Amino acid sequence: MSATAIIKESSLFAYTPVEDSFILEKLSILSGDAVKVYLYALMLSHKGIGSADELPLALEMSAERVDEAYSELEREGALRIISGENGDYAVQLIRLSGGETALSAAEARRYSSLIEKLRGVLGTRNFSGADLRRIYDWIEVFRFEEDAAVEIVRHCIAVKGVRVHINYMNAVAKRLAADELHTLEEVRLNFEREAKLSGGAGAVLKHWNKRRSPTEDELALYEKWTGEWGFGEDAIAIAASSAGALGNPSFKLLDSILSDYREIGSVDAEKLRELSREHDMIEELMREALNRAGVKSKTANMRSKFALWVRDYRMEREQILYAAELSSKKHNSFAYMNTLITDWHERGIASFEAAKDDFEKRTAEAARPENAANGKRVNRALGYKQQHYSKEQLKALGIDFGEDIYTENED
Repeated sequence: MSATAIIKESSLFAYTPVEDSFILEKLSILSGDAVKVYLYALMLSHKGIGSADELPLALEMSAERVDEAYSELEREGALRIISGENGDYAVQLIRLSGGETALSAAEARRYSSLIEKLRGVLGTRNFSGADLRRIYDWIEVFRFEEDAAVEIVRHCIAVKGVRVHINYMNAVAKRLAADELHTLEEVRLNFEREAKLSGGAGAVLKHWNKRRSPTEDELALYEKWTGEWGFGEDAIAIAASSAGALGNPSFKLLDSILSDYREIGSVDAEKLRELSREHDMIEELMREALNRAGVKSKTANMRSKFALWVRDYRMEREQILYAAELSSKKHNSFAYMNTLITDWHERGIASFEAAKDDFEKRTAEAARPENAANGKRVNRALGYKQQHYSKEQLKALGIDFGEDIYTENED
């Protein structure tokens, strides 16, 4: 123990007064070294001497023996050890006859084993009497086991550092008590669970290149995904990649994606990989189709429509691109495209060839002179101007029909 200081507690005296409480309550239980150190420290305090480096020499004791005496005196409530900078510390003598920070002899004896355990996790830090009373309350009021209380202190120091405030520790203890976790095993398991949640949620943020710790709300969502919904870390990582691809990812967006996966009964990583590949395919199809239809922006409604056409309607890629091409010159091209595809689906037209044949037949029928002359009613939503496509144009749509050749002809 180096650079030990004695904090001045009162004005200078020509003699050193010793409280009767020390003589009556402490002499019988303190070791000789502790008594000598206490009396010498008391004298230095009254004389206002700022450093006690000479104390081991004056008492002909090693520094280690002096340290042990300080520890014994703190356990018995006669002084308080205060952590300082650079590993040194100070000791403050406590009024034994009363005072808010003083520990009673009964308290010191009752919790002597707890104080020793705390010293093992505190390192260079030492608790004041007031701090220790907060921890005693964990045991007496919250009903924690002693070892559980020590584990709370250890955990808080590991998370926040050795200077963590006692109020933070107390808040952690209250939260655990509210969850009725009182034993060492219960407390440890809770901290392990929290560490896993924090690590998993932190991995999601790291995947999105967000350099911060997860919030309480984000941890609650991650716990819901893994606990209530049954998603594994790999599955969440896959969904996080999908959220990142959409731009401006967030836990709220990821929660929506995982909710969709859960509704269709997919929570395992392999199934999510399949859905992710399908999702990427739909995104690429939508990009190409909207480009061909002349649509400049995407909306959530468009995305849901494409998912409907692919997943529920089982519509071929070439058929969707064909609908986009036919819609390109319409005023509201996406609405027209939706009308085409919905009509095809309702009439069981589920291939590009069938859609093309239907389109040509209907437009040809609409153009027949007798229909026009007789005013025969034709579905105007589908009464597009007849157009034949060349082989090159069909290839541009991503379609290959072997040697079939179509020539463009406008009536």
